[in-house]
Amino acid sequence: MLLKRGAEIVPDENEEDSSEDFAKKRISAEDRQKVEDLCNKGKTMLKVGRDDDAVKCFVQALTIDVRHQETLHTLAMLYLQKQMFGAASALFKQLGEMTNDAVHYSHLGLSQYQQNNFSEALRAYQKSLELDDTRPQRFVSLSQVYRAMEKPFHAIVALNKAIDIDEENLDLLFLLIDLQIETKNTEGAELVIKNILLVDPENKEAKKMLRKIKAPLKEE
Repeated sequence: MLLKRGAEIVPDENEEDSSEDFAKKRISAEDRQKVEDLCNKGKTMLKVGRDDDAVKCFVQALTIDVRHQETLHTLAMLYLQKQMFGAASALFKQLGEMTNDAVHYSHLGLSQYQQNNFSEALRAYQKSLELDDTRPQRFVSLSQVYRAMEKPFHAIVALNKAIDIDEENLDLLFLLIDLQIETKNTEGAELVIKNILLVDPENKEAKKMLRKIKAPLKEE
């Protein structure tokens, strides 16, 4: 079930200041309580697997208060889980603009990436990192977007920033090896592999990749 514009989840495009006007609208104490009750009811529905009924509760809550963050976030995460990436993107974008929270922009990036909207995903991840660049996974996600956009050198730069934060993460190092091979930088790939083997001399995957790199050189 997708959110409809009639539920006022998305500001009316024909009214330039509609979102601001709504934000200024006072929500009565009674309505605030209704929103809380509907949000909690929706969460209860989720726990027992009644997703459709939960969505109805969340949408009803948002018709009363379109800026209720807990409802927006819960519904957006539900859409993401159900792979309804278009609906999830709309909500995460709204949350990001409301809160300026890196987490929402990161989720927006993922939603856009899953729709192959790579330019939008790129902007979202860049915004997320602008707000908080302490989490290596965000740099990894940015690297994946660059790779999808066929910009492997940009992908390497982003991935190296993730490795700077999480130096012992072998998964990141192996991903870097793949990117180095992709850019035909076999020397760079070999250097990374040897660094892995210094830490873990018996690493089978590293040994296998080293043999794979050296094989063409032997043939030449």
